[in-house]
Order: sequence, then structure tokens, then C-alpha cells
Amino acid sequence: MVSKNPSIGHDGIHDVLPNCPGPHSVLSNRKHLFSLLAYLMCTVTGFGQVDQRDELLAVNSRIDQAVVQKAMPTLDSLYADDFVFTHGTGYVEGKEGWLRSVKNPSQKFIQRQQDSTSVEIHIDIAIVRGKLEILRDDSGKRTAYGIWYQRVYGRRQQQWKLVSHYTTKEWHH
Repeated sequence: MVSKNPSIGHDGIHDVLPNCPGPHSVLSNRKHLFSLLAYLMCTVTGFGQVDQRDELLAVNSRIDQAVVQKAMPTLDSLYADDFVFTHGTGYVEGKEGWLRSVKNPSQKFIQRQQDSTSVEIHIDIAIVRGKLEILRDDSGKRTAYGIWYQRVYGRRQQQWKLVSHYTTKEWHH
């Protein structure tokens, strides 16, 4: 194919990308074509990480909504049985203790708003980091505070489960 643009060479691409092989050498060699397709698939899909990232962000958000709603069956299904919660105060508790405090009628989370959330995926383990603005009512006393956290999720039986929550910084308003 001859270019109609005089500033571009005989096959068009060599003057723009001089190290790029010509169209006949790439397309005639199946190995190169397969490599190119595999590279493009990995680049575009990130091995499915975009879908997993969206799924993790949804689970992460759903957990905080379920805490506000005291949706105990939802929380029970989203937390791993070996879940560990490290609070900003340094207090550490497991799944049973944390769910008991969420269920406590004298303690009500009014809001848990996510912000600045990032996801890092490692096959069946994911790390979610973010900021959470919290409004809580403890027996009629309102408390507003924020935290930076790191959460670790594990893929168990085809479902992301929260394995660990670690509060890295806490401040009160």
C-alpha cells in the first residue's frame, strides 16, 4: 500500500515508528501475531483486575453500609471467620467481638463514608486502602471522626471476604 501523504514513507508507519516491523512481517508470522494479541489482552484487561477491582470496591462499600444498617447476615457473610480488627486505639478483636459491638443497640453508626479508596490485587489476596468518615451515636452522644485504614481481603470459595481491618490513623472532629 502506498501512502498518499508525501510526509509518510512507503508503508506509512516506518517514518512515524521506525523500529516497528512492517505489516507483512508481523501479520505473516503467527507467533508475533499471537504475542501481540496476548499483550493487548493483558494490557486492556489487566488479567481481569479491572472487574475484580470494581467488585472489591463494591464489597468494601457494602460492608460499611451494612454496619450502618446493622445488617448482621450480610456482615457475617462478608467477613472471614478469622477476621481481625485492629482499631486506631490499638484494641484488637475478632469477628465475633466486632459484630457484637455493631449489633449493640446503644451504639449506632449513622454514617460510614468512603473516600480516597485504592485497590491492590495479588491473585486471591487484595489490599484496600482508604479513608473513612464516621458519624456515630453512643447512647445519645454523637461522635464524628475519621480514619485511614488498610483492609486485606481473601478470595474464599469464589467470594471476596474481609480478613483484616487495620486502622493506620484516627482523628476526631
